[in-house]
Amino acid sequence: MKKSRKLQRNLYTFLRAQLSAQFATLTDFTLTYTCFQWLGIHYLLATTIGTSIGGLINCLINYKWAFMTKDCQFKWVLFKYIIVWGGSLALNVFGVFIVFEILKDNVREWELFDGFYLILSKIFVSFIVAVGWNYTLHRYFVFRDAKVKSWFKNLFNNKEQNEQYEY
Repeated sequence: MKKSRKLQRNLYTFLRAQLSAQFATLTDFTLTYTCFQWLGIHYLLATTIGTSIGGLINCLINYKWAFMTKDCQFKWVLFKYIIVWGGSLALNVFGVFIVFEILKDNVREWELFDGFYLILSKIFVSFIVAVGWNYTLHRYFVFRDAKVKSWFKNLFNNKEQNEQYEY
């Protein structure tokens, strides 16, 4: 009976996190496309802007609703989220660059506008990053009490103690 409840709770958490991610992704894609297609911003900067705002929205929704974090202060969640988000941003921008350039250079027979190649690139890359990076790190690191504050305190205390014994 306990395993069934835990599985059910984990499934609900996963579904809430996916809804949060979908809302953030919609925001990300809308901003990226608007910046690129309508405002004329370079596609890598447009990707950075969209991913940044989408990431912030995702963090807030996940903290308050998806993972219902109660045992971890928001400042530590935000600190951990920024670390994970930095990796996510780098993976998204680099991945979009690779896929966009491949599509743009090799699939011109479609004769579609560059905005289509950008959105197609973002869909492909964001799915891989969401599954392979974001959810796992959010679930097991960011929205858990990973004792970051005590880890840093111990790190600096140990450094100070080690400096006392250097000759």
